[in-house]
Amino acid sequence: EETGGGRLDVSWQVVQYVPLTSTGRVQSVALADCVGASAERSELVLHCVTLHGGGCLGSPHREPSQARMPCRDGGQAERWAAAVWNIMHGVAPDAPPPRQKRWLVLINPVSGPGHARRVYARCRPLFEAHRVALTEVVTTHAGHVREIAAQIEPAEVDAVVCVGGDGVVHELVNGLFAREDADAAVSALSIGVLPGGSANSLCVSLLKANNEKSGSRRSKGGAVGEDDDSVPRRSRRRESRPGRLRRRASSAVAADSGST
Repeated sequence: EETGGGRLDVSWQVVQYVPLTSTGRVQSVALADCVGASAERSELVLHCVTLHGGGCLGSPHREPSQARMPCRDGGQAERWAAAVWNIMHGVAPDAPPPRQKRWLVLINPVSGPGHARRVYARCRPLFEAHRVALTEVVTTHAGHVREIAAQIEPAEVDAVVCVGGDGVVHELVNGLFAREDADAAVSALSIGVLPGGSANSLCVSLLKANNEKSGSRRSKGGAVGEDDDSVPRRSRRRESRPGRLRRRASSAVAADSGST
C-alpha cells in the first residue's frame, strides 16, 4: 500500500517499508522477532526483540528495538498496526483481533541479589507491547507462590510468569501438582520465567537448549510454548514427582515463539 513517501508491504514472514526516493532507507522486520505492533500519530511502530551477534561478532543475544515506518496518516497507521497484529497471530488481516491474553506475574523481590523488580521493569514494556493484561503479585513470604498456585482459576489466567530464582518455579509447579484438578490446571496454564535469582540454573539450561544467550530469551505470544509432551498426564502418575518436574523443566521454554 502506498503511504505517500513510500510503500508498505507485508507477508506472513516480513513487514517491509520501501521509500520512493533513493535517499530513503528500506526497512524490513521479520515477524518472528516482532512482539507487538502499534500506531503513533502517522507511524506504524513494530516492537521487536532482535537477535544480534554470533560468530566473530561474539555471543548471540537479543535486544529490544523498534522499527518506525511512516504512513500517510494516523488512520493508515492504525489499520496497518491491526493487520500486522493479526498476521502475527495467524489471523486474517481484516478479521477481528485475537482475544487478549491474561498473565499472572509473580515477583519474588528477595530472590538472589534482589534484582527481580529491576528485571521485570525492563521486560514489562515488551509485555505491554504484546497487549497482555497483566496481574502483578509481589510475594511476601516463603510458600506464598504455592498458596497462589492453589487458588489460580485456569479459566481466568492464560499464563503465569515467575520473576525470581528457580525456587519460584519450584513452588509454582509443586503447587499446581498438589491441586485436585492438577491435570486440568497444568494443561490450561503456560509458565514463563524471567531470571532474577543468583544462578538461574533453569533459565540457563533452557536458553542453552534453544541456542540463546542466558537472560536474553524473547517473550512472544505467551509465557511458555508447551507441546503435549511437556505436560504430565494422570497416566504418568506412577512416575516420581522429581522425575515429572525434571521432564517438565526440560521441555518448557521461558517464552513462546509464536502461537497464542
